[in-house]
Amino acid sequence: MFKSIYDILGDRVREERKKAGLTIEELAGLAQISSSFLAYIETKGRKASLATIEKLAQALRIPVAKLFETVPGPGKDTVYAATQKFAQLIRDKTANETAGILEVAKSAAKHLRRK
Repeated sequence: MFKSIYDILGDRVREERKKAGLTIEELAGLAQISSSFLAYIETKGRKASLATIEKLAQALRIPVAKLFETVPGPGKDTVYAATQKFAQLIRDKTANETAGILEVAKSAAKHLRRK
């Protein structure tokens, strides 16, 4: 079944908001839009402008393009779910902390390949 771009956007905004642990009110505040407008976007009742889409992506700290992806969500694809968990782990970390966490992950991956 074909999904419109607004269907995809609404689904992705809701998914990313929940992943970030934000309520509609919290994300709306971060994006400087009304919570009722955000609810309408998520339920496909309203069409968001490019400026609003950019505000939402910035508030969620993700690239705008991610709001239009149609890849399986968490739980539907193991690698995708693991990637999302890792991204949450390093969210709000400094560049040095992120680099350190990545090195630990690389080391663990090498160790697992040897088994």
